[in-house]
Amino acid sequence: MARPHELQRQRSREYYREFFVEADTDKSGYVSFQELLQILRRKGYRGSESTLRELFQKADLSGDNKLSLHEFMRAMEVVTENSHKAAMMRVCFRKYDENNDGKIDRNELDQAFLEMGKLMHPADLDRVMKSADRDGSGALDYEEFINLMFPEK
Repeated sequence: MARPHELQRQRSREYYREFFVEADTDKSGYVSFQELLQILRRKGYRGSESTLRELFQKADLSGDNKLSLHEFMRAMEVVTENSHKAAMMRVCFRKYDENNDGKIDRNELDQAFLEMGKLMHPADLDRVMKSADRDGSGALDYEEFINLMFPEK
């Protein structure tokens, strides 16, 4: 029986394969920089194009300006577990930032709790918001939201 860690690695590899196939819009068997940029933008990537281009060039071991499945999979294997966790946290933040202003307001936070099965009394929600809103802006930025949802022990 496979260990949980190995099962997770297998799932990750399958996810990356599926991602590669989806990104390969021209079905050439390779992913160009533009194809990669397009799928990442669709999935919410907000990083700079220059940073992505730098990562793409590092992954392009053959230097042909396209990634084979092998090159893509190798690049994904070197991504650290913390990078994966950080990416999942960004996805979570963007999910609840419904108006895409880079902040979670009180209504968005209420919706987040509802989706997690927690019905908050308005006074309790106000207390949570006030304690998590460290800069007093009235909304939670990414760091404040992550500290609320994933407190360090």
